[in-house]
Amino acid sequence: MKIRKAELKDKKAISELYYQLYPKHKGPKRIIPIEILDARSLLFLAENDKQPIGFTWGTFINYGISKYGYIDELFVKKEFRRKGIATSLVKTILEEFKKLKAWAVFVSTPEENKWVRTFYNKWGFKPCKGPWLYKKIK
Repeated sequence: MKIRKAELKDKKAISELYYQLYPKHKGPKRIIPIEILDARSLLFLAENDKQPIGFTWGTFINYGISKYGYIDELFVKKEFRRKGIATSLVKTILEEFKKLKAWAVFVSTPEENKWVRTFYNKWGFKPCKGPWLYKKIK
């Protein structure tokens, strides 16, 4: 067996494997345009009097046939919590994912973290498998 970096000539083979991985894929089974694959970080900082008080960090993924986002991190300093800062950070990153034409955004948090799950549920995130929640972008 040999593992090598995929090349443009591998588009058809990778597309066939992809649809085997996701047999319930809805829509046409197109050749995945691997030449436009992209992953980039999105980072937003909340400030109060020019002092950092919170941030959100996300990742936008473009698979060519599917675009989606992850909210990797969300943090607000303890003394600034419950003032709408986390809400503003999430609103900002969701707007950016929408501009990038993501079809959904995912976030992961343990089920026992009820407060955070309730926070994301208010934003329309719904449970999926394991610790994941997702929200379709319209």
